[in-house]
This record gives sequence, C-alpha cells and structure tokens, in this order.
Amino acid sequence: MLLIVVVAMFVVIVAMAMDALFGWRKAKLRGEARTSYLFSRSITKFTLYEGVMMIACCIDTLVHFVWAMFNILGVTYCVPIIGCLAAVVLCVVEIWSMKEKADEKTRKNITHAIEVVADAMSKEQAVEIAKHIIDKAANSSGNDV
Repeated sequence: MLLIVVVAMFVVIVAMAMDALFGWRKAKLRGEARTSYLFSRSITKFTLYEGVMMIACCIDTLVHFVWAMFNILGVTYCVPIIGCLAAVVLCVVEIWSMKEKADEKTRKNITHAIEVVADAMSKEQAVEIAKHIIDKAANSSGNDV
C-alpha cells in the first residue's frame, strides 16, 4: 500500500514539474521576466500538494486499520483509494493549469496589442488599411475565377 502512495506522490511531483516547465517556456517565448517569486510560488504549491497527499495517505492508513480490525466483508483493504483519488485530482488540476494559463495570457496579450494599435492609429489610417484589404481581397478573388 505504501508503494502505491509513493508512486502517486511521485506522479504529482512530475505533473508539477511539467507545469513549471511549460510555464517557464511560455514566459520565455513571450519575453516575460522569470523571477524567484515564481519559484517561491512553485515551492508553496509543492508543499500544499504533497501535504494533501500525506493527509490522504493517513486517511488510507486509518481506513486500512479499521477495515482490518473489524474484518469488514471478509476482504482486505490494500489499495489506497483516497491517495489515488487525490493524485488524480491534483494531476487534472495541473493539466488544466498548463492549458488555461497560457490561453488566458495569450488572450490578454492580444487584447493589449489591439488597444495599442488602436491608440496609435488615426481614423484615416484605419480607413486606408481597410480599403487596401478590401481591394486586395477583390483582386485575389477575381484571379481565382
């Protein structure tokens, strides 16, 4: 039973490391600063997640002892169900985190870029660009026929 819990804890650590690497890579691609604050958040998350896994292990141990003491249904309880469920939930959270943060930051950056362009461009320039795009689309559709 202990081996299964140790493997589940290791899987959670691997998921956290993957999330950190994905975040580091995305920040590097966007040219964002990678600071020690982000690493301290990772340490805090590691402490929280592994604490959850330890508590789940304790609950599984108690359930195992109660199960063995009262010989419930004549079956031995040897699979740490709570620990495995906690590991699955934490891994799903990490996968969700990898996907969500990147999409959210990308949307925020696109919105910011649109605002900067809109502030820098005058109304006449916007009209000229729109006319140019329409003319280019009309010329390219005429060539296809």
